[in-house]
Amino acid sequence: MDKPTPALPKTQRLFTSRAYPIHYLVIPKCGCTFVKNLLWSLEHEKPYPDPKRIHDEDAGFLRASALDLTPAQIEMRPHAFTVIRNPVDRFLSLYFDKVIGPGHQNFVNLRGVLADDHDLDLTADSPDAHRRNCHILIKWLEDNLNVPGKLENDAHWTPQHYRGNLMKTFNLKLLLLNDLNRHLTVLLQDILPDIAERLSALERNKSGGDARKRDVLDAPLRKKINVVYARDRRIFNRTRDAWDAMGDTPDPARIPRFRTIL
Repeated sequence: MDKPTPALPKTQRLFTSRAYPIHYLVIPKCGCTFVKNLLWSLEHEKPYPDPKRIHDEDAGFLRASALDLTPAQIEMRPHAFTVIRNPVDRFLSLYFDKVIGPGHQNFVNLRGVLADDHDLDLTADSPDAHRRNCHILIKWLEDNLNVPGKLENDAHWTPQHYRGNLMKTFNLKLLLLNDLNRHLTVLLQDILPDIAERLSALERNKSGGDARKRDVLDAPLRKKINVVYARDRRIFNRTRDAWDAMGDTPDPARIPRFRTIL
């Protein structure tokens, strides 16, 4: 009888570096393409040749488990972090990228279910049409997160708080995507004095959702997103408030950690 495959250690989930004591938990649709490109450039001293395809190299990234670090050793390290996103922006990024945008090639089944079973308009080209689609998508997400149907839930739309156990285990510092360059600079400037220049050299991967949200969002849609992702909204608000409380000269030692804000 075959022996069961042993579970991977939690530290396997943290991307890290040989050159710098940085430990990063990926949350999809929360700037992970950008942060992975930063880690790659730090490790190899050159940019990844195709920044939007950096996820193809996941197996090549060093993980904290390879350094024989325990959760207890990581939990208070000053450069162990993840990135949190406003749930409304994250939802719109999912829609404009993975549902109707260029990323849909990897989510064919999602588009098919939404179009065939819920009358999603794949040719939407106006704010009203996109708004109707977004109402369809958030209702499907609410239903599927509660009782999965034809599709298993995917990390690109499961709530950020689904990784709360890992954030708590490592007591990760929390950065915000909407101010990520500044937050990464505050976090890493003591070990990377040129971090601002390194960040400015990286390519941004924008889906276009944030830029169009004023036209698409209405009050009922915003409310529905915040209800479906209520715990994510709570984490985001508390993280934002903690950063705001530091003012214009944030102290790296006061960057909010998961256990501090919850």
